[in-house]
Amino acid sequence: MHENSKSPSELTDDASPDCPSEETVRTPDAPNQPNDSSILKKVEQRSRQKSRRRKPPAWAIKVVAFAVGTRNLVCVTIPHLIRSRKREITTATVSFLVHLCAGLLLAAWLLPQQSKNEVLQLIGVRADDEEILEQPVELAEVVQPADLEDLKVDSTMKQMLAELDKGQQRAEMDSPEPEEIMVPLEELTDLPEIPFIKGQFGGRSEAGRRAAVSIYGGSADSEKCVNLGLDWLQKIQQPDGSWSFGKVGNAGQPGAFGATDMGATSMALLCFLGAGNTHNEKGKYQETVFKGLKYLLKNAERGASGADLRGNAQGNSGMYVQGIATICICEAYALEKDDKDLRRLAGDAVKFIERAQNKVDGGWRYKPGDAGDTSVVGWQVMALQSAKAGRVRVLGETLRDAKTFLNSVESNDGAMYAYMPGEGPSDSMTAVGLLCRMYLGWKRDNPALKTGVEHLARVGPRRGDIYYNYYATQVLHHWGGDLWNQWNLRMREELVSSQVKEGPGAGSWDATDPHRSGGGRIYQTTLSILTLEVYYRHLPIYRRFDDKLADDAPEVSAK
Repeated sequence: MHENSKSPSELTDDASPDCPSEETVRTPDAPNQPNDSSILKKVEQRSRQKSRRRKPPAWAIKVVAFAVGTRNLVCVTIPHLIRSRKREITTATVSFLVHLCAGLLLAAWLLPQQSKNEVLQLIGVRADDEEILEQPVELAEVVQPADLEDLKVDSTMKQMLAELDKGQQRAEMDSPEPEEIMVPLEELTDLPEIPFIKGQFGGRSEAGRRAAVSIYGGSADSEKCVNLGLDWLQKIQQPDGSWSFGKVGNAGQPGAFGATDMGATSMALLCFLGAGNTHNEKGKYQETVFKGLKYLLKNAERGASGADLRGNAQGNSGMYVQGIATICICEAYALEKDDKDLRRLAGDAVKFIERAQNKVDGGWRYKPGDAGDTSVVGWQVMALQSAKAGRVRVLGETLRDAKTFLNSVESNDGAMYAYMPGEGPSDSMTAVGLLCRMYLGWKRDNPALKTGVEHLARVGPRRGDIYYNYYATQVLHHWGGDLWNQWNLRMREELVSSQVKEGPGAGSWDATDPHRSGGGRIYQTTLSILTLEVYYRHLPIYRRFDDKLADDAPEVSAK
């Protein structure tokens, strides 16, 4: 057999189907068989692709590099620089602080006292109070010296002035003798001003009240009426601190608005605040005022539109109550500047009034957004004026729009006013309109103002119409001069003689006003007390405290 031949067993093994021969592998006619070199190339190519995909993007590399650089700067470079320049940095810091303190001390020494007080007031205002939209709206303001140091008086005079509050208390004003409430003002005639608290509420201090009564035409009898009236109101205060028009004890003549307690409470509190009584000042009425204010704060409804103080207002009394309650809160805050609760509520109450204004005619009426009437407008303008006087923010556009409404109801070039646009003028609305004009910036030499005041003086106080008397008294009080003296004599004596002196209603006034049905005896009594407090409740707009006569104004006859 040939040497290369194989046994049948060897042939069988080599030719097994599971083990193909060399010729079979290399046969080009077998396309379905894999190529070893091609497979290796594909594996290497895929490895390179995976390697390229795993490389981070360029932006990530830059971020990491920036982070590393920042870390080195913060943790290595800056600490090293501070350590190496420690002495220079310490010296510069100490020098800056020393110069800053020296500058502040120098400024405090050079500033006048009034400016110092204003700076301190600004520092004490909350951050949110700084966001006041102050528009250039001119409002009348009484300017008084900040303290005794601003007056060029000798030590004897200062001592006499400082001791004014150490004498009689309010209870002693019940004496029927006029000299009991008089203060020695003869020595003060050459002084530029009497030193009362700066601002509109300066007459409510003890010394301010006694001097104002003497200077502006009050009397022992008028002050006795005020005190008796406050006593009566104190007696009928409800246990929760409120007053109710429908609850007057056994005095009779309750009002129909028995559920409008926010309104009754505000009117009563205004009488106590008008005489300078506060919830923080110790005295006969401290607890009364505290409980009343607590009731208002508890029942105020705060929301996105501000503080709604109307409560359960009945009939058309809603915005009347809002205005009166806002005056009350603003005055309480003005007298007690440290009360943060009153400050916040005053700002929110003003905000409600601003948003309730009719944006077309600029007025207010019974409900927010109603077309305005002069009567409701009067209470809102007084509320905004009280807010301004107490440094509570008021939008300038609100005051400008109020002027627009007054323009729509004026007649005789602004000397007289109607209830609503298109109607004829009335005496009551003329009194309201003129007071608003005074608060919104009219000067004393305005011809329309002079004509309107003359008209009210000719009409004179009206028996039984306390609403008209309340507004007209304020107008004449701010005007001053002979017209005020003649008006005051008639008005004061009418109120003194008509007060109830005996029985369960002693200290109150019988309800005789045309608007008496809703408020009854409390309405009549509170407006009567506020009218008798006119001497010190608001200082006159057009003259300083020590002006005895309006020498700069032409003489006007009341006839």
